[in-house]
Amino acid sequence: MFVMRTIARNKVKLSNHVGKLPPVIKSRLEKVRKESKNWHPIWTGDDGYEKFEVHGYPTNHVVDLGKNLCTCQFWMLTGIPCVHACAALSRVNKPPENFCHPLVTMESYKATYNHHINPIPGQPLWEVSEFNKPRAPKVKRPPGKLQMKRRMDSDEKHGGGKRLRVDTKNNDNTHLKRQLGKFTCSYCGDKGHTKRGCKKKRLADAAAAAAAAAAVAEAEAATKNKEGEGGGDPTADQTCVATSDGTNQQGEGGNVQPIDLAPIVTAASDVQQVELDLSQPTCFEQEDSQQVKM
Repeated sequence: MFVMRTIARNKVKLSNHVGKLPPVIKSRLEKVRKESKNWHPIWTGDDGYEKFEVHGYPTNHVVDLGKNLCTCQFWMLTGIPCVHACAALSRVNKPPENFCHPLVTMESYKATYNHHINPIPGQPLWEVSEFNKPRAPKVKRPPGKLQMKRRMDSDEKHGGGKRLRVDTKNNDNTHLKRQLGKFTCSYCGDKGHTKRGCKKKRLADAAAAAAAAAAVAEAEAATKNKEGEGGGDPTADQTCVATSDGTNQQGEGGNVQPIDLAPIVTAASDVQQVELDLSQPTCFEQEDSQQVKM
């Protein structure tokens, strides 16, 4: 609908326009013609009076009116004479409208809007057809699991999820080998292996472990020798047995140390016996069911 209205509106505007160029192209050409006053054309002396050297800022340009060419490339790109061409045309007293490309003239503009779009009725008034709705084709699903991987080309080879390797014996270029740089050991500085597989590091670790074990063994031996020279702890194997008369006896030899048990016996005799009745009270008894018997 928008295109239909635009074509009809522009066709009405063009019907009342007089001139060789459309209004937009004509206004643009007038602007270029005013700017051409700052350029000075010089005729080269050719027979057709068509080649000029136009001087101005920032540089000079060459114009050929016979071929509709200019070194600034503006004339060839837009189809409208540039400021240099307008300056040369003013020298020979020729109108710039005659040197415009046919595509930007009024004839081409009218030919664009010569046709119109036919009107279309509403959708309820459309003719119903049994073939108006596209239908999806009947596709039979193949048996088995659906393939998620892409299909390999004829020049490719299935790798089975593994990296391809180069076969040096066979001249087959379909196999590629993983290219890795040389490893450098951070322990010994040699190339060809890493710190994890360094033999020098393994030997050094084994020697350090052996030295540590030897130091522990020497420390244990020195401790045992000191205990043997000192006779051991004198109070380590002494067992005191308390008697009822207030004395104690030592189990495995040694001096007998008396222990006074009289205060303990006196305190035990002064303790009064207390019995607590922890049975649950019945509904006819008082709440204070705990009876203290002296």
